[in-house]
Amino acid sequence: MFYIKLLFLPLFGLLVYLMYKRYLEKKRLLQLKKLLKEVKSGDYGRRGIIAPNDEYSEIYYLINEIIRKNQTDLLQINKLNEQNKRMLTSLSHDVKTPVASLLGYLEAIHKGIVNEEEKEEYFKVALDKAYKLKEYINQLFQLLQLESGEYKLRKQPCNICEETRRIFISWVPMLVKLSIEYTANIPDESIIITLDVDAYERILDNLIKNAAIHSKCEKISITLSEDEKLLQVMIDDDGIGIPENAKERIMDRLYKVDESRANEGSGLGLAIVKELSEKCDMSLEYTSEEGKGTSFILCIQKTP
Repeated sequence: MFYIKLLFLPLFGLLVYLMYKRYLEKKRLLQLKKLLKEVKSGDYGRRGIIAPNDEYSEIYYLINEIIRKNQTDLLQINKLNEQNKRMLTSLSHDVKTPVASLLGYLEAIHKGIVNEEEKEEYFKVALDKAYKLKEYINQLFQLLQLESGEYKLRKQPCNICEETRRIFISWVPMLVKLSIEYTANIPDESIIITLDVDAYERILDNLIKNAAIHSKCEKISITLSEDEKLLQVMIDDDGIGIPENAKERIMDRLYKVDESRANEGSGLGLAIVKELSEKCDMSLEYTSEEGKGTSFILCIQKTP
């Protein structure tokens, strides 16, 4: 009898251990089932928590990674949906409204409602609206082409000092017209790098236009500097600056800091700058203080 009891104790202990282990496994599976049900219902804020040395830890880790990825994708989708809504609103305002206005001027000319002197003025206004509408549509298609991945880079060796100087000089007549003081600090020597010249020109054009027209600045400067690995192109203005609550969204497509001045811009220029700089492997930084001005800095890796 003694030996039977001696044999029974280990068997009983083993049975208790197995039953406890089964209880823990069932508990973990129930927790896992609950987690998956919450994820299925759209709650991506939950995470599975388990000891690192647990046999289920790898499963929990993979599930947490899937949840994290789905949460990131969902945030991106929601952001794109919001941008698409803004785009539809913008299309209604920035295309429909100018077209209606343009037709109004042309109909007035066609029906002879205006005299000869007024006809010339109406024609100029209609032509100006047509050019602005064309510019908006071109910007919209540029952005859609970039976002869809259809834009193909055409990189070539070039003298970035000469290209930067040429682009800035093309803006001088507009800066003079707007009574904006300007300075250019661009080295006289040649710095040869490989880049997409058209993309670089569009980036600088949009940054200069943003400073000259939308920031209401009185002074603007462009500076090209270099170190061993990087080239930096800085466009600095003393304009109205970017409000603190707008800094995170200023590069979003169709975002306009002041909706009351929505007719002054499309909200696409800086979004194109962001997409193009990323496409060209350039980094874009900016600092701004409301009421004092903004600096955009484009960083370009030197050609090895």
